[in-house]
Amino acid sequence: MSAYEDIRILLLKECITLKKLTQLYNLKNEHKLTPDGLSKKLRFNTLRYDEAKKLADTIGYDIIFRKR
Repeated sequence: MSAYEDIRILLLKECITLKKLTQLYNLKNEHKLTPDGLSKKLRFNTLRYDEAKKLADTIGYDIIFRKR
C-alpha cells in the first residue's frame, strides 16, 4: 500500500478532508502545506517520512514499524 492510500484511508476513518488536514497541519508546523501541494506529494510519492509522521500526528496516529 502507498502513503497515498494509507493517508486517504485514515482521512476516511476520521471523516476529515484533505483541506482540513492541511489546515490542522499548518496550525502545528511552521512548514506550510496546501491541499493541492499535499495531493501532488501523495500522488507522485514524493512525501518525505518526516512529513508523513507529522501528518499522522496531526490526526492522532503514530507510524509504527513492526517485524513481519
